[in-house]
Amino acid sequence: MGAEIEQIEDDGLKKGAEVKQSKDDGLKKLEYLSLVSKVCTELETHLRFGDKVLAEFITEMGRKCETVDDFDAKLKKNGAEMPDYFVRTLLTIIHAILPPKKKEKLEIGSKEGEKSGFSALKIMDRQG
Repeated sequence: MGAEIEQIEDDGLKKGAEVKQSKDDGLKKLEYLSLVSKVCTELETHLRFGDKVLAEFITEMGRKCETVDDFDAKLKKNGAEMPDYFVRTLLTIIHAILPPKKKEKLEIGSKEGEKSGFSALKIMDRQG
């Protein structure tokens, strides 16, 4: 009987975690769609055309760029010549809603590909 209650509690916790994960995913999706809509509106206002696919492309490009110069260079590389003030505005909007994806820094002396932090956890257990 006790094992059955523990199983029910475990199942309840798992379902609760799944619901929370689902809500978090839904919120992230809503934030992303809101951002794409805002970028699309800015394109319409400044360039007289608003294309959802272009807005998504610009949004993803902006999330991968940390500086205005980097963003501007990538836009130009893809054939999008835009005024500097507009590039700066777009990147500001993108970073305000979804911060840029940053590359993880490696700890000095660590192996490539390993995440840094909590170095004590990397110590092997002693058996004996």
